[in-house]
Amino acid sequence: MCAFMAHMKQTMRPRVVLLASGLSLVLALLPATAQAAASGESSDIADVLEDAETVAVGTPTPSGVESPVLQVDGADASVALNGIGTDVTLGDSEGAEISEADQYTIAEGESVTYAVSFPEEGATRLSAILSAPPSDYPEWTFGSDAQLLVLDDGSVSVSDADGFLGGIEAPWAVDAAGQSLPTHYEISGSTLTQIVDTRGAAFPVVADPTVQFYGPYIQVHLNKAESRLAVGGYAACAGVLSKSPVPFAKLLQVSCTTVAAIGATQLVGNRCISIHYVVGVGGPAGVWWPWVRNC
Repeated sequence: MCAFMAHMKQTMRPRVVLLASGLSLVLALLPATAQAAASGESSDIADVLEDAETVAVGTPTPSGVESPVLQVDGADASVALNGIGTDVTLGDSEGAEISEADQYTIAEGESVTYAVSFPEEGATRLSAILSAPPSDYPEWTFGSDAQLLVLDDGSVSVSDADGFLGGIEAPWAVDAAGQSLPTHYEISGSTLTQIVDTRGAAFPVVADPTVQFYGPYIQVHLNKAESRLAVGGYAACAGVLSKSPVPFAKLLQVSCTTVAAIGATQLVGNRCISIHYVVGVGGPAGVWWPWVRNC
């Protein structure tokens, strides 16, 4: 029998939105050898990010909001994510020069410029800016105990030893002409890399996934036997969930394609499958995120 833990709250915790961006950007009007005014550089960066966000998600980070604080201590720059309780390191940003561009905080390294903003309370948005089609794609490394799991729709579940942290939505990428570009995530340990196909693209190119955090609501924990049955295929997974007396469990059968794709190799040792489910968010079926936990 599935073990269910229901965490009901009268008000939902603020949504945390993290845009981790694997984007290419060329500030054509600012040659590398030019000594442009800092205010002009900031304006250009902010304009590019605002335009890209508007095309991709409908609205940019509001101007006038508090700017994030980036930490650089002889290594790569990092930011504490608002509401998630973990840090994210901004790729190859060692020795980055920190500045502000309106609502964005900028970490400008040798090959990549990262931008971070707080678009709303409890939200963090990240972007990466490249000066040319990337030879090394932008990446973001979560805390060392974070576990990233790519789902079948291209999104990524983020968890740690204590449970679900957040879900990174399927990535998007848009070039300067408003054209959508092919893009996907790759995972190595706790590092997220966004691959963007920039062939034929008009620069700058901006690619921003969204990380959403939802306060605890319902968490479905499968035991070892149930977990190993569930990865055997859609029907087996649906059968495990259908045996629960809790009505919400049947709704989670929509996650069975992803659960079945996790594979037995990821359950070696004391590893089990859990599903985080938020009722009434993201449509009638709610929002669900499977992850693999220690059990």
